[in-house]
Amino acid sequence: MFLAKNETGQQVLAVDGQKGVNYFCSVCDSPVILKYGKIKVPHFSHQHIEHCTRYLYKRESLRHLQLKHDLYKELNNYFNIAMEYYLADIDQIPDLLINHHTALEIQLSRISPDLLSSRSRGYYKQGIDVIWLLEDKKIKKEGGLLKLNHFQISAITKGGLYTISEADSLIKRYDIRHHLGFNRFTYKLEEVPYPQILKARQSTVDLGYFKMTRDQIKYLVEKERAQRSVLNPTLSYMYQLNLQVKDLPKFLYFVSPLEKYILNSPLEWKLYIYYHTSRNRFALNDFRRFIKLRVMSDLPDRDFLIDQLLRFYINIFRFSE
Repeated sequence: MFLAKNETGQQVLAVDGQKGVNYFCSVCDSPVILKYGKIKVPHFSHQHIEHCTRYLYKRESLRHLQLKHDLYKELNNYFNIAMEYYLADIDQIPDLLINHHTALEIQLSRISPDLLSSRSRGYYKQGIDVIWLLEDKKIKKEGGLLKLNHFQISAITKGGLYTISEADSLIKRYDIRHHLGFNRFTYKLEEVPYPQILKARQSTVDLGYFKMTRDQIKYLVEKERAQRSVLNPTLSYMYQLNLQVKDLPKFLYFVSPLEKYILNSPLEWKLYIYYHTSRNRFALNDFRRFIKLRVMSDLPDRDFLIDQLLRFYINIFRFSE
């Protein structure tokens, strides 16, 4: 950490600290040590980390400290920046707090989606937005699509995934658009200049529907078959409907932007409706249970999402007719 209190209770930046002076953690009041290690910037460290319950889950690496220091210096040219500001009501300390309303969190290591989302909800309760900065080199691309893990998906806020390059501190935003199955997403990439970091929010472009190609549909079905599960819903409904890839109705090719919020594949949930309506067995409560939501920082309301998915299905079904 870069901030600590001296013996008179004044906050001191590590760069202004002096050897031989006693410093204390701003959160737990336990002693901290001023260090000038091999990294480029000085920092404070607990003598015994177990004394500070707040820092038990947030052991910052030297890379993390360096990036936080570099971002603080750069963003301080454009915004009112607070570093390591303790939010007592939610017991959280954002890496940086921009203009008192946006938390900037550098998250280079993987944590559970539940923990990340829980921290985001803590900020939202305080009326604070949050931007999670993940390590850019860990973002995988596959066939022109983003291939994300569940941790990375949970860090998406307002439709965008933010990353930072350790080499040059360059910030990027991946505008996440449509889910094409197996955590693969269409996207648009943009670099985010520091002065624009608060403006690079949810895309104002009406994304509309995306139509998958026959090859993309075939890929989905082949991936489902590779799982070798007799309980696979996609394959089960295709079998019950006597459908092969070449026979799939064209309305099943369309994807809504809202599908990025659900775990069900683009074929799975549409085939569920198609099958049950064709047998006059569709029940809303059963469909609600069938739809599995992702763990994400700003997930839409479940009822709203279910309603919009059904409206989307009706629209594409009618369009295909």
